[in-house]
This record gives sequence, C-alpha cells and structure tokens, in this order.
Amino acid sequence: MLNIVYSSWALFTGFGFIMLAHSLQGTLLNINAVLFNFSDFEIGYVFTGYFIGYLASSYICPKIIKNVGHIRVFAAFASIASITILFHWIYVHPFFWFFLRLLTGFSLAAIYIVCESWLNDRADNQTRGKLIGFYMVILYFSTSGGGLLINIKETTEAHLYILTSLLISIALVPILLTKKSAPEFSTPKFISLKDLYKNSPMSFIGSFGIGMIYGASFGLIAVFGAKLGLSIFQISILVFVNTFIGALFQYPVGKLSDTFDRRIILLILNIIALVSSICVIIFGSISFNILLLFVGIHSAVSLPYYAVVISHLNDFLEKDEVVSASSTLTLVNALGLVLGPIIVSGFMSYFDAYGLFYYCAIVYVFIALFTYQRIRIGRTSEIYDENTPSMIVPRTASAIGMQTATEQMISKIDEKE
Repeated sequence: MLNIVYSSWALFTGFGFIMLAHSLQGTLLNINAVLFNFSDFEIGYVFTGYFIGYLASSYICPKIIKNVGHIRVFAAFASIASITILFHWIYVHPFFWFFLRLLTGFSLAAIYIVCESWLNDRADNQTRGKLIGFYMVILYFSTSGGGLLINIKETTEAHLYILTSLLISIALVPILLTKKSAPEFSTPKFISLKDLYKNSPMSFIGSFGIGMIYGASFGLIAVFGAKLGLSIFQISILVFVNTFIGALFQYPVGKLSDTFDRRIILLILNIIALVSSICVIIFGSISFNILLLFVGIHSAVSLPYYAVVISHLNDFLEKDEVVSASSTLTLVNALGLVLGPIIVSGFMSYFDAYGLFYYCAIVYVFIALFTYQRIRIGRTSEIYDENTPSMIVPRTASAIGMQTATEQMISKIDEKE
C-alpha cells in the first residue's frame, strides 16, 4: 500500500494543490461577487457557469484524454485554470465572469478525470479501497483548508487571485516531472437516462435533487455569509464547517446504510436536512455559533446523501451494470448542479441571504415526499437481494471516479461470495 502511495506521490501532491486553489477561488469569488454589487440573478448565472463547464467536460474530456494522454491534458487544463482566475481580477463583469467560471469548471473537471483515472490504474482489488480513502483525505483536507486561505489578504486586492494561480501552477510541477508512465485510458460507459430511471427511480430523483442542493449550498455558501455581513474570518470558518463536517460523516452514514433499508436512511437524512435548514432560517441570526451548529448539521446529512443514493442504485443492478449506471448517475447529479445556483438566486433576491435555506428546505420537501412514496410502493426489482457494500465518494467525483468506487464495491461483493 505504502509503495503504491509513494509511486503516486506526484498525483496526490498535484491534486492537493489543485483542491486548495479550487476552494480558495470559490470562496474568493463568492465574497467579491457580493462586494462588487452583482445582483442576485447575476450571482446565480455566474456560478452556474462552473457547473455547465463541469457537465460539458464530463462528456468531452474522456475523448481528449484518450487522444492526447493524461499528462498533456492535466498540463493544458491546469494552465487554463491558472490563467483564468487572473482574468477575474483584470475585468469585473458578471457575463465575463460567467464565461471564466465555465472555463474553470471545464478545466477542473478534466483534472478530476485525469487524477481519478490515474488512481484507478494504480489500484488493484487489494489496494483500491485504501487508495480511495487516501485520495478522499487529501481532497477534503485540501478543500476545507483552501477556504481558510481567504484570511491572508483583502479579497478585493490582487494577492489572493495571484495565490490561487500560483497554487494551480505549483500543482503542475510534480505531475510533469514524474517518471511514471501515464496509465491506459478507456472512456466511461453510460446507460440512457430512461434506463437509469427504470432501474431505480429513487436514485435518479435523489441524485438530481441533491445536485440542486450541492450547486446552491456548496456553490454559494460564501455568498450567503457575505450577504449576512459576516467578517472574512467568519466566512472562512463557515466554509470550513460546511465542507469538513460533512466529510467526517460520510463513513458512519455509509455503514449505517449497509444495515438498514437505504430508502429509510435517505428519508431520515432528508428530514434532518430539512429541519436543520429551517433552524438556520429561524435561529441563525441569534449568534454565529448557532449558525455554525445548524450549518454543520445540514452538512453532516447532506454531503453523505449522494453516496447513499449511489449505493441504493447498486442494490438493484447486476454487477456488470454497475459501472455504466453509476457513471450516468454522475451526469444526472451534474444537471442538478447546473440548475441549483440559478434557481436559488431568485430565492435570495426575495428572501435575501436566507433565501438559500428557504430554497434548500423546499427541495428537501419534494425529495422527502418522493422518497416516502417509494417506501410505500416497496421493492419493485427482481434483482434486489440485500444491500451491497456502501460506496463513499466525494460530491466532485467524475464518471471515472465513480467507476473506481464501483469497482471497489464489486470487489467487496466478490470477497463476500
């Protein structure tokens, strides 16, 4: 295990710097969009741009990687991402920022695909689980820590834009200097959206709904803090809690879903998320600590939700169907991510900052009602026998990352058999 981690040090180091930059950039632009007096609608479509780019890249980049190779793709898109952040400082205009966010989403999704396919190639059945765990530790610590870098300088000055660019540029160095050969690459397989819904309506709706939540709550949490008038330090802590607490609860929630009906677990997570969203609205203005408490509770149940949805889908699939179905599920989730910021902008226009959690509460109500309906219908698949082993995946996972996680799940099934 240690030998494989050591042999992939360049990948993990480069990815860690990329995620530091990604988190810092998102927090920085969230805050400055408010300080530069972007309207709520402008904020919505600016940050939707990232997810549109992310969705487009999920389709296009696997073909590019297959044609030119991992290292060239990583270098090219890391360079684009590094340059793009600087243009946010050079010219401040909502439509221009939308275009830049689209480029950033496309570039970072390409980087995720490169890193996750590289990880998949380095792993085998004995080491895949540990490598995924190590990858996720780096991802969540880097993402959580990146937001704290916002405290170094004033957000309206050029320093933090330059720092973000530097972090991305540094990520190129270990990747480009590695002596290890790039892995073989095969493009991910997808099934149709119709077949995915037929296999598991609950997973389809759950993935789309939680995508709408992620696009809003994780995409605009710093906008929420800035609209409340929080200090830069308080916003950085809010972003940290929103990411890190959810990461801590991924594993225990996943193990719990292995034991009980996953639809029941999803309904419970829904209800807790709904209640915590309402509590943010009612009690969040009392004190910053109370706000952190309920945002943390919301993160603890919302971030693991996607992994439970994916695991629920796998319960109704043959082993040879899992990879293609899970890959398609990432696209359904990405469609929700695209819609989230633009819809929530209307809520924030009417309800101001707390419109974010009014929006979340309404989405949770609809998902909970659908989940309850599916529980009443009961099991409808002849394939379902018992819960498959849980899958722990980050919310940023590409189709390739999903493929890696599903292969790990399949190996667990084989061990049980």
